[in-house]
Amino acid sequence: MLKFKAFIYTIITLALLFSSSGFAIDKNKEYKLKAGFLYNFARFGQWQTPENNRDAFTVCSPDQHFIDVAKSALKDRTIKNLPLTTKHVLFNQTSLKACDLLFITTNTITDWKKADDVSYRNIMVIGETEKFIENGGHIRFFLTGGKIRFEIAPFRLQEAGLSMSSKVLRLARIIER
Repeated sequence: MLKFKAFIYTIITLALLFSSSGFAIDKNKEYKLKAGFLYNFARFGQWQTPENNRDAFTVCSPDQHFIDVAKSALKDRTIKNLPLTTKHVLFNQTSLKACDLLFITTNTITDWKKADDVSYRNIMVIGETEKFIENGGHIRFFLTGGKIRFEIAPFRLQEAGLSMSSKVLRLARIIER
């Protein structure tokens, strides 16, 4: 009886291990796809007051896991003749100063909502949670039919000193005021 219980315990432990690692693999794949979208948002976005003294275009996120995946997925890419870099950030003005694009994950949305004293002027803010745009974001990913889609609020981009190419806007669900 003791051996049977140990066997069952081992099976349950392995099942949990494999199911949780499967989740990590799926999340990594999802984050790679989203990093690709971010790259294209950066390529087709316009910053009305570009930072001329920058030596890189920086994709930021407070989610270290996303940054690790994005760093691998976006390796050796350039944006507007600048090397693309990734950076793990905190929600404060000093940390966000180098950011051109900020990705807020499900894991970091609560902290983002609490950081109401931070300016996102000249930073494209993208997220993946319900009501992200209503909470001040510019672009939101959502899943439909097993595919990643996005919605854009052009008025929010404009308020931040940004705009998006009509090529991208045609692919998006547009959110009006």
